[in-house]
Order: sequence, then C-alpha cells, then structure tokens
Amino acid sequence: MRRTHRALAGVLALFLALHLGNHLAGLLGQATHGTVQAALRTIYRNPLVEPLLLLAVAMQIGLGLALFVRRRRWTLQTASGLYLAFFLLIHLGAVLSARWHGTETDLAFAAAGLHAPDPWPAVFALYYGLAVLAVFAHLSVPLSRQWPAGGTASLALGTSVAVMLVALLAGQITPLVIPPDLIAAFP
Repeated sequence: MRRTHRALAGVLALFLALHLGNHLAGLLGQATHGTVQAALRTIYRNPLVEPLLLLAVAMQIGLGLALFVRRRRWTLQTASGLYLAFFLLIHLGAVLSARWHGTETDLAFAAAGLHAPDPWPAVFALYYGLAVLAVFAHLSVPLSRQWPAGGTASLALGTSVAVMLVALLAGQITPLVIPPDLIAAFP
C-alpha cells in the first residue's frame, strides 16, 4: 500500500508542479496565467489524461487515509496528508461543479473568495495557504530522511510559495479582474 502511495505521489507531483507553476505564472499577470493555463489544459484536460488524473487523486486520498487508519499516529506527514485529502475533496468538487455549470475555472475563479465580503478572505487565505504548505510539508518528511537539510528547505520553500500565492490571489501582487458574479456567489 505504501509503495503504491509513493508511486502515485510521483505521478501527482508532476501535475502539481505544473499546476503550481501555472499559478506562479500569475505573478506576471492574469493574462500570463491564462496563457499558461490554456497550454497546460491541452495536457491535463485531455479526455484520456483527465480521468486517469482524477482516479490517481482518488486512489491517493484513499491510500493515504488507509495508511493513517492503520498507523493512527499523528505526525507532520499524517497531519499534512489529512489536510491535503480534505482540501482535494473540496477543491475538486468545487472545480468540477463549476465546470459542470459552465463557469470558467481560471485565476479569477480561484481568487474570488479572497475578494468576497468577510469572513471569506480569511477563510480562503487559510484554505489555499495551508494546502500549499501541506504539500511541501508532506514531501519534506521522506525528503528529510534522505537529506535533512532538504526537508527544512522544502518547508521554507512551501511557506514562501504559500505566501506568494495567497498574496497573488488577494490581488496584492498584481491587479486581478474578478467578475462580480463570482464574488456574488459568496453570501
């Protein structure tokens, strides 16, 4: 079970690097993010790739939860993994539902909650920030077994990326155009 979880992590890490890279491209502006996203979508929204990617995520969540239930030990690895399972279930549900209803799931979609009335900006800052940090924290544990400084570097990088992405989504790095109907979805 653990080997399959690790193997899937390798596959999902490639997607995640592309996904986070796409968001980081937003640091250069909303149009740059859109251009990069359009190019990447030809890969991960491919009718053969997307179902396999979603299956890999579902399997990763299931295996991670099974590993936690089997060990029932709280560590940085388990806490970050449980948060990632929580985040992915909500995130994928929201994105797939929005796509089903014809809503564009671009940078504006991701940022809308940080531009809505209180308490949503704080909720979404924590939601996204903790998700990014959890990815790097989850990876830091096995990395630190092989290279202790690498685990620490992973946590530092994760913190930096989380802060940059939340600031980007909040419109603090570059101006963002958020359609009013996306903001209106938040009561």
